[in-house]
Amino acid sequence: MVAFRFAPNATATMILLMIILSVAAEDMIFSGESLTAGQFLERGPYTLVMQSDCNLVLYVNKSRALWSSQTDRKGTACRAELQSSGNLVVFSGGGGDVLWTSNSARGPNSYRLVVQGDGNVVIYGAAVWATNTVQSRS
Repeated sequence: MVAFRFAPNATATMILLMIILSVAAEDMIFSGESLTAGQFLERGPYTLVMQSDCNLVLYVNKSRALWSSQTDRKGTACRAELQSSGNLVVFSGGGGDVLWTSNSARGPNSYRLVVQGDGNVVIYGAAVWATNTVQSRS
C-alpha cells in the first residue's frame, strides 16, 4: 500500500486553488448548465446576461449591446442552456419551448461557453459557434 503525505499547507493550498478556480469560472458555463433571468457571465467589460424579458444579450460596459438572441418578450421564465450536444438554446418556461438556438449541435461531448476578453462569446469543444463580436484593442 502506498501512503501519500501532504505538506502541512497542502490542504490550505488546495482550498485556495478551488476558490480561485470558482472565481475565475464566472466567465463560462459548461454542458448542462444554464443562465436564468438575471444571471450573467462576465469578463472585463463584457457581460452576457439572460434578461427577465427572455432576451440573451451581450453588453460592453453594461450599457451597449453588441449582440442579442432577439427573443425579448417572446416567452416567460426563460433560461439559456448549453446542451451536452454543444447547442446553446433559449427556452421559455417549464414547458421547454425553444425561442432561439445557436444551431451548433455537434453530438455528445463536454462543451463550455466562454465570454472572452476580446468581446467574443464562444462555445468550445471545438469552436462551434461565436457571436463574432471581437473588439479591437484601442
